[in-house]
Amino acid sequence: MTEEVKLTPMMKQYLEVKKQCQDQLLFFRLGDFYEMFFDDAITASRELDLTLTGRAGGNKEKVPMCGVPFHSADTYIERLVQKGYKVAICEQMEDPKMTKGIVKRQIIKVVTPGTITMEHAVAAKQNNYIGCIMQQGNMISLALAEVTTGECMWMACSIKQMEEKLFDILSVYTPRELVIETMASSQQSRVKRFLDTRDWSCTVTAIQRDESIAYETLPVKYFSAQAVEKAKPVLACIGVLLKYIADVMKSEISHMNLLIAIDYTKQLVLDAASLRHLEVTQNVRDGGRKGTLLEVLDHTQTAMGGRLLRKWLESPLLSIGDITYRQDSVAELVQKVTLRQDLVNILSRIFDFERILTRIEIGTVNPKDMVALRESLAALPAIKQYLAQTQSRMLKQLATQISVHDDMYTLLMRGINDNPGTVLRNGGVIRSGFSAELDEIRRLAADSQTILQELEATERERTGIKMKIGYTKVFGYYFEISHANTKPIPDYYVRKQTLVNAERYITPDLKEFEVKVLTAQERMLALETALFATIREDLQQQIAAMQETARALAQVDCLVSLAVAAQKYRYIRPQLNTERTILIRDGRHPIIERFLKSEVFVPNDVQLNHNDHEILVLTGPNMAGKSTYMRQVAVLVLMTQIGAFIPAKEASICPVDRIFTRIGASDDILTGQSTFMVEMKEVAYILKHATMNSLLIFDEIGRGTSTFDGMSIARAVIEYVESKVHALTLFATHYHELIDMSDKTTKIKNYTVAVKERGKDITFLRRIIAGGADRSYGLHVARLAGVPESLLSRAEVILKDLEAAETRPCRVSVSKEVVERNIDLFTNPIIDALVSVDVMALTPIEAISFLYKLQTEAKEGSGMK
Repeated sequence: MTEEVKLTPMMKQYLEVKKQCQDQLLFFRLGDFYEMFFDDAITASRELDLTLTGRAGGNKEKVPMCGVPFHSADTYIERLVQKGYKVAICEQMEDPKMTKGIVKRQIIKVVTPGTITMEHAVAAKQNNYIGCIMQQGNMISLALAEVTTGECMWMACSIKQMEEKLFDILSVYTPRELVIETMASSQQSRVKRFLDTRDWSCTVTAIQRDESIAYETLPVKYFSAQAVEKAKPVLACIGVLLKYIADVMKSEISHMNLLIAIDYTKQLVLDAASLRHLEVTQNVRDGGRKGTLLEVLDHTQTAMGGRLLRKWLESPLLSIGDITYRQDSVAELVQKVTLRQDLVNILSRIFDFERILTRIEIGTVNPKDMVALRESLAALPAIKQYLAQTQSRMLKQLATQISVHDDMYTLLMRGINDNPGTVLRNGGVIRSGFSAELDEIRRLAADSQTILQELEATERERTGIKMKIGYTKVFGYYFEISHANTKPIPDYYVRKQTLVNAERYITPDLKEFEVKVLTAQERMLALETALFATIREDLQQQIAAMQETARALAQVDCLVSLAVAAQKYRYIRPQLNTERTILIRDGRHPIIERFLKSEVFVPNDVQLNHNDHEILVLTGPNMAGKSTYMRQVAVLVLMTQIGAFIPAKEASICPVDRIFTRIGASDDILTGQSTFMVEMKEVAYILKHATMNSLLIFDEIGRGTSTFDGMSIARAVIEYVESKVHALTLFATHYHELIDMSDKTTKIKNYTVAVKERGKDITFLRRIIAGGADRSYGLHVARLAGVPESLLSRAEVILKDLEAAETRPCRVSVSKEVVERNIDLFTNPIIDALVSVDVMALTPIEAISFLYKLQTEAKEGSGMK
């Protein structure tokens, strides 16, 4: 770009505006288009497949330029925001027809990934969070806001807990945008490093802290006093986030009125690994919804209910009382078939008016939204009537939280047409009869000829003069009176033009009519816009009350959805116990059984308790169903703790505080960690955070290293859980050598997968039975996979040789001279360290670290290093 002094006035104005949004793509309004220039144009043309052109800007070289029509700009903005860009909208603040020189322009809003509110920009049944992370002393604060629904969540933790807690929370809520403060402190750098080392698919915005602003006072005007009192430790963080949202949206955000603490004392914590392995809301193949627990249970009729069900699955309950509260409602809806069907039918008429209310608040609501809101409000009386028939406490409570909002429904019925256009500027939005002034203007526009005839007849009768009405572009409307008429012309007639045989006059009434007719369309659109704004303002006064209704409807929808799934898939109500026991008879995996086409799912039992079934060691061949069985147990416990019914014959389940899973393996290329290192880190995390009230799922621990290393680690992990953690544990392994561990303690029990053998062929019966496998069936699985038979034959020979070598006695003779010559090896510090260490007290990671240290010392002592 060349010297700015040579640029045209319009281009100078553009650059002045651009200074305000350096990190954003600027949509600059020029007539009927939003134009982009310079680097913004190059970026937008690439990302949106637009033709890149040039515009004379005052210099020899043309300025790069591309643009989109203003009336279809939303589609382009959505695409850019989905790619992680921020878009600043710069509008013309004056009518170009009425302005001389450069039209005044200013940025009216900024659209970011975390604040986008356009109707189709965010999946209907998925939340869109924006977060803020702040460091205050030794504490880390996190605030999460959902702009489209008006809720805000928060949590606080110490810096030491930051990586673990933040990773879990951000993995659950997956914000599309994060706001962090730019500070020079090492703690803030740690936050930035933490974000940099995670593959977050979100936009990170750094902002400067403004000490002159009392952030602590900002949330008070939005949230209840009780919620604010609880949130005192993080009010500054909430304030920063809300100020950022208000700044970029450039609108009132009083619809942000629900403040919730992320409370791990009331909800089961699902870490990122468990969410992924159990496929709760996203599958492991492509991160989509297909093949997830959410897909199986989601029979919600409203977008609001769909979003809430997802949240229920991501944050199950801990309290038996809270779980029972939901279960009772699901049970009643399962039993009352007609009531359930009636609710399904009426809920299907409810639009996503929770998000419509947000668009009403920020001023982006359109006429179709108003009709959708009206239709939703129309369904409320029937829903209240149906809920009045219920007996369960939760449904009765929800009935009281749902209001019918008669006044708002009446306003929308009176004010908005049944089939208005999507765009207000096209008119036809306000219903006839709502405004006498608007009705008159419409009549003028539609019946102007009739009105002219009426006006002519009135003047003829009043004056007794023969006349006719005419129109020219120069003089407008006029009364033409021939010279043959000798009657006196009234004083209020004003001569406009003299012809050979006649005179042309205007009157005050005719002039008023002319003004009305000629400006009718413009006045009609302006008045409709003003009336629409008045209706929106009236609705704004009731947003908080309607939001409460929407949130209650979402809960009703979730309960109905769980009841529909229970009835449709033959689920039963699990009993709850306080005996720290999980007992399931004929349990089925809810996801897998839904997608089996050619075979019937084989149900299985499970018994876990702290007496004689604390740890189940599950052996058997690969592909036989061990992983499915373990995941099934975890998923059924999770379902129980959201209040859902489960696929089983009967069940008694104690709520657990955590579900940990260590399943599968993959390299972490971003941080340069191997498969085995990822596995060991996950194991270390589980052993550090699990309690005796947790449920642990371990699948094939130790397979990422050599056989003996892996087997040693697997055995050590089981021993550590049994002696230190005491959690209910399912441990699947192909190390069948581990089955002897049950001989040393009554808390460990062996189970295996039943297999039917016929020669070299095997059939997996998918049934879990007591006992242990004496081999891994690796060659059999390879045969099933289609490995060449010649290769398998050779593998059988090698296997027999290895098994023979393993059982052959190994004798080593050491002469007296060798012992005396190397006596130092048996008395050095390395041996002392080995003798003194308490191996049983080490975690697997600590054991590996200890061995590495000894190896290093040994190499140094031998001169090998």
